[in-house]
Amino acid sequence: MDRYTRWSALLELLARDKRLTVEAAARELAVSEATVRRDFDALAKQRKLVRLRGAAAHHSAPAVAGLLVSALPVASAATRRIAGTVAAQVRPATVVGLAGSTLTSPIARALAVRFEAETTTDTMMLTGSAERRVGVTVVTNDLAIAGDLARRPGLKVVATGGVVDGRSMALAGPLVGLLLQGVAFDSAIIAADAVDPDFGVTAADELQADTCALMIERSRHVIVAAASADLNRTAFASVCGTERVDALVTDTGISPATAERFAHRGVRIVTA
Repeated sequence: MDRYTRWSALLELLARDKRLTVEAAARELAVSEATVRRDFDALAKQRKLVRLRGAAAHHSAPAVAGLLVSALPVASAATRRIAGTVAAQVRPATVVGLAGSTLTSPIARALAVRFEAETTTDTMMLTGSAERRVGVTVVTNDLAIAGDLARRPGLKVVATGGVVDGRSMALAGPLVGLLLQGVAFDSAIIAADAVDPDFGVTAADELQADTCALMIERSRHVIVAAASADLNRTAFASVCGTERVDALVTDTGISPATAERFAHRGVRIVTA
């Protein structure tokens, strides 16, 4: 697990538990306690947590942002690896569209951890201070994600318009298209419910599928993220065909035969 993936995981655990010991974090992430101590120290310098003796505490957030962040699920280790690998595919100073399934939350956090660390380090080297510099612009239709990312240095966050789904905190409907038609993306990151070499990328919700399709239409490069268990299957609504997918990020559970089928369609497979 790389540093940025670990940091993202630690922040997720702290958002859930509010306080985390070094011993518990090391056990959860399967790393040494010395590694956790270094990570806690680095995140404390960025004011992302409060360092305690042998532990760390969640950094208090504004009330509204805290409510939104509480809606974000805590990811599994496999999901965090996929998210970290997706974040590594994104170039600095680009515009990224992010939409799709529950994988969007860990991907958003991985982007935040990577770019806030990189931009803070780069800026301090150049100026001697930690002033804000935008590392990447993220456009999303998820209010919980937007609320979380808006507090992170190194990211510019744009939320689409639309009607709020109270269960998922996602924005949907015709208003989403009004903003997306005026935005050009360097990359679209689509967290897919299902991906099949023949049927392409699909989503369980037709409104979410429409949003993903619009982002893809406005993007130069398309990255699809999906667990290997969600490959070779389809969901309800079509998002795009595999000919539009540049890279598929998944876990090591993908079979050689499935990888070959995607490669035959021109899709680059990246395993986490």
